Amino acid sequence: MSGASLDRREFLKLFAATAGCFVATAMTTPFVPSLGTARAARGAFHFPQGLASGDPQPDAVMLWTRVEAIDPEAALPNGDIDLYVQVATDTDFARVVVQQAVRATRASDHTVRVFVRGLAPDTVYYYRFYAGGDSSAEPGRTRTAPRPGTKRDVRFAAVSCQNYEQGYYGALRRLVNDDIAAAPEQQIDFVLHLGDFIYERTGDVPEDRRPSRLAGPLPDGTEPWVPDGTRPWWQKGGQAAVSLADYRALYKTYLTDPDLQAARARFPFVHTWDDHEFTNDAWQSHDTYFGDGGPAAKRKLAANKAWFEFIPAVLSQTPKFNGIERAAHDFRNVRVEDGELGEPDENYLYQGTDNLKAISSLTIYRTLRWGAMLDMVITDLRSYRSPPVITEEIKGFIKGAPVPPVRLVKLLDAGRSANDGNPPETLRYGGKEMPNPRVKAPRGTQLGGPQKAWFKAAMKASTARWRIWANSAPALQMRLDFARIPFAGLEDGYVGTDAWQGYPGELAELMSFLKEEKIGNVVSLAGDYHAFAAGRLPVDPDADELTFAALEIMTGAISSGSMYEGAARATRDSGFFHRAVVLDDEGTKRENWNNTLVNGLRAGILANYSSSEYIHNMFRNERASPGLDYMDADGHGYTLVTLTDTTMQVEQVNVGDVTRDAGPEGAAVLRRARFSAKPWDGGGEPALEGPVFEGTPPYPWIANEKDKET
Repeated sequence: MSGASLDRREFLKLFAATAGCFVATAMTTPFVPSLGTARAARGAFHFPQGLASGDPQPDAVMLWTRVEAIDPEAALPNGDIDLYVQVATDTDFARVVVQQAVRATRASDHTVRVFVRGLAPDTVYYYRFYAGGDSSAEPGRTRTAPRPGTKRDVRFAAVSCQNYEQGYYGALRRLVNDDIAAAPEQQIDFVLHLGDFIYERTGDVPEDRRPSRLAGPLPDGTEPWVPDGTRPWWQKGGQAAVSLADYRALYKTYLTDPDLQAARARFPFVHTWDDHEFTNDAWQSHDTYFGDGGPAAKRKLAANKAWFEFIPAVLSQTPKFNGIERAAHDFRNVRVEDGELGEPDENYLYQGTDNLKAISSLTIYRTLRWGAMLDMVITDLRSYRSPPVITEEIKGFIKGAPVPPVRLVKLLDAGRSANDGNPPETLRYGGKEMPNPRVKAPRGTQLGGPQKAWFKAAMKASTARWRIWANSAPALQMRLDFARIPFAGLEDGYVGTDAWQGYPGELAELMSFLKEEKIGNVVSLAGDYHAFAAGRLPVDPDADELTFAALEIMTGAISSGSMYEGAARATRDSGFFHRAVVLDDEGTKRENWNNTLVNGLRAGILANYSSSEYIHNMFRNERASPGLDYMDADGHGYTLVTLTDTTMQVEQVNVGDVTRDAGPEGAAVLRRARFSAKPWDGGGEPALEGPVFEGTPPYPWIANEKDKET
């Protein structure tokens, strides 16, 4: 939600008043520090979650750490801990530019955020924290952005979805090791984290799988799960977070991982959140732990506070963007109860006092500028979104549909605007009828009204060569074209409706806006679906002739179970659907799910009976998932993006299985898939070239490679 901008003096006053938040100003001339740490006793404090930096600006960056007293007597009488931060231009800290005392308070769980300003643009800095005679294990490394207008290439990584219990973070260690080994001009500038930094449930591993490691128990939490056959995705004893102490415990556990610590120490991170920082499939302050869920303002407030404490982000300090006032602001503590949500306004924002107070306690949508090459628009797709159209009631109504029908999702999402403002009073499916629950509802939204207006204004005001949309939930079409299966009597359906496919009206509005305003060079970077994908975003995926407004690159999960694994598990009791997911290629299991999503169900099923490329081409549906050009649904890893004046280069790095700890060498790379795109004028058509592989391609691209060999 937007608010009035603060001048510098007001900001410093407010920021310094927030527990655990401090401002430091760099000296223009480096100096030699004199702190006398050798005289302080060692072993009284430690930094178990490492250190981090975030949101690099041309003249500033946010630094972070968390400190604990090993000896309680070493802390202040009220439990606070005094420490200090140093920032230098060299690894030996011979040229220090910042040295300032700060305080880690009990109220902030001993986390510290230091906004360091007055830095030089496009410069690498090193930083460390001291408490008594103890320092953070290794210095952190960060950097500032170039000045606005500076023409310099930018290279960054995109990551998402790091379930602690489902796998290890060897992909992050691979990212770090490769970056250390790279030439300076090939090293990345920052990491974009697209959400699911934590998972709010412990035991969040399919019950037929052994967890790689354990995150629980939680200090408070729900009652430990006793398996009864209804929730096969949970382990015995699993819990869901219900309190601030629970969310803090999860961040502290996740951040003990040495590979995650190494990545946060080497690169500045730019963060948005997805759902698991609060609750699975989150919307506004409503939880969805079980069934449709209920009001959960207390949990939303706790989740916001914990995110603010553990994630370094520049929020209240965000500068104006080409004249557009900032919307983001730091956490503001309020009192809430789990009261009723109230009624929605025209933007589908529920007007209950507790709901409004909880979601407005922290606003994170913002922009990041990187010279003349990049404007990044970072969105929040959870805090203002309307409730999902596929409720438990609708699931019961469409029982028998393998996936939610496109027709019904679009009708429900349109609400009272359906059929040009004449929505049907009843829904029809499979010979059944039920009252239309959205007949008087506003149209669905993921952004909410104020954020959508801000998004459009930011895109229109952008002057950079490339516009990156940090978009936690994918917008690529992923469908199953059941209507092309003879005599099945089924409709085409969406593979998942928790992302943009559940909000098709607003997505079409945004794509139409980009096209009509002739805003080119827009690339969505998305996570959430635990798969690698690439393609083009159509203005209207169901139009007779497709036009495209943007590109999307979807990155795989760091450690969360892959999309392919989930699809294979869900269909293992259905021979027909399982064949659309898994191909038995002479005893080798292939990821036929990629083939089915990109080329259609008939192509996916046929792959089990014929290896003829000629026959496959006959049955391939180029519009099975309109605009989806590539899918690699099995594996884990990250995506590298390089932006220059003449091209965007993308490299999707798949490290495969992560259920075993790869150690300090990092996970081995299974494959690298490379894409490129040239800038396109506003109103033009984006085009994606690739993939070109290093390593073994996924199916069906591996089949194409075999054909070339023969």
